[in-house]
Amino acid sequence: MLREAAFVPGEYYHIYNRGIDKRIIFKSAYDYRRFIMLLYVANSEKPIRLDDLINTLHKKYEEILNLPKSNPLVSIGAWCLMPNHFHIIIREEIENGVTKFMRKLGVGYSMYFNIKYQRTGSLFGGVFKSKNISDDRYLKHLFGYISLNPLDLEFPEWEGLIDKQNPKVWTDFLKKYQYSSYFDYIGVNRVEKNILNKEAFPEYFSSTEEFEDFVESYLSFNSTL
Repeated sequence: MLREAAFVPGEYYHIYNRGIDKRIIFKSAYDYRRFIMLLYVANSEKPIRLDDLINTLHKKYEEILNLPKSNPLVSIGAWCLMPNHFHIIIREEIENGVTKFMRKLGVGYSMYFNIKYQRTGSLFGGVFKSKNISDDRYLKHLFGYISLNPLDLEFPEWEGLIDKQNPKVWTDFLKKYQYSSYFDYIGVNRVEKNILNKEAFPEYFSSTEEFEDFVESYLSFNSTL
């Protein structure tokens, strides 16, 4: 999970990767939860072994996502896990923060997955992909794009049905899909909210209502987005 391209502290990035040969990387509910825990504990200059927290200290999921954390490598604005890929919106906080965070996240999850499923070799399709986000309009767009990604699972043709479908059908589905930060923008009080640092990102959504209106506008193909 290393790369040569430089990242710059204070700048925003869209980070994504998928399983090698587009294979499934999350096979169970616990696989998703394992990756979510890593999103939290890997985001620190301090080395932390998730296995030690779980197996030695007997920390539960909620306890791990409530552990005190200092000196984060990055700020996370939004994230979404899909069966064979993931998306994260990140701001680098310290020099080489993105690279360090993604190394810890990728290596930690790959080791867990390979041991659990008795496999060897690369889990992900090469080095993680990244795109620098320098345009404010595009950054806001990504909050919608990433939040709506799970619709592909239930409504694979949804983008072609915009303006022909009631957005409520889709938002009802999103409110049942727990493996993204969508819940954390619609006011659900859950421990996964600790993964985010909303203060590091522009205040596009000052309330849950603003975010829900934004999503509904996105689903209505509002050209102002």
